[in-house]
Amino acid sequence: THARAHLPAAGAAAMDVAESPDLQAQLAAAVHALNHASHPSARLAANQWLLGLQRSPHAWALAVSLLASADHPSPSADLLFFAAQMLRRKIQSPDYSLPDNAAQLLDALLVAARRFCLAPPRLLTQICLALAALALRAEGGVDGLFARMPHLPDPALLELLTVLPEEVAQDESGDTGVDSATRCRFARELLMHAPAVLEFLLAQSEKPAAADGVPLHERNHRILRCLLSWVRAGCFSGAPASALAAHPLLTFAFNSLQWP
Repeated sequence: THARAHLPAAGAAAMDVAESPDLQAQLAAAVHALNHASHPSARLAANQWLLGLQRSPHAWALAVSLLASADHPSPSADLLFFAAQMLRRKIQSPDYSLPDNAAQLLDALLVAARRFCLAPPRLLTQICLALAALALRAEGGVDGLFARMPHLPDPALLELLTVLPEEVAQDESGDTGVDSATRCRFARELLMHAPAVLEFLLAQSEKPAAADGVPLHERNHRILRCLLSWVRAGCFSGAPASALAAHPLLTFAFNSLQWP
């Protein structure tokens, strides 16, 4: 599918500018300079240009276009990471409004999570952080996200489920774009899905080795990270001690302490 079909509503002119090869080439050069230039002044100039781009109305469409690009060769890992990071920062910032059709942005990020589920972990994590931030801020974001989750491969789903509960405590990290009432509602909506999440984690813990291309020890580590996120969010709050003691996921966590 052409990237244009997944762009958030931002006006045809903004889409055309964002898909301009010249702008994409400038962005690629700036990201390369920021990460690899040997002279501090070159890195500073690149950073200033990138900050200006992030503030521009073209940033939404440009970032989505890069993540959905079918070009060969595909954009560099640094460029894809910057695109995902730019989307996350714009979603989280109180200085920017969400696009008119946030559902299209949600779908575009889910496509990217599916596409890059086995990419370098930092890229998948950044995409999932953007999805979590959007679910917190968009109307019906939590239920809309969970309704679309069955289409994700297991590695992407596991990472997304890990970072979602972390949004509950983001205010402590300086994110002031969301009031406490909205964040409390987000937490309540998340916990309504906790039983299904725990069932998914249990199924993951019982899968054979390398069933999804992820080594067994790595998958077990990811399961434990995800479980800890949901425990911190209160997924076991109110459960009797006897039920907790017998819960197979807690048995899995205990047994994991025996791993070398």
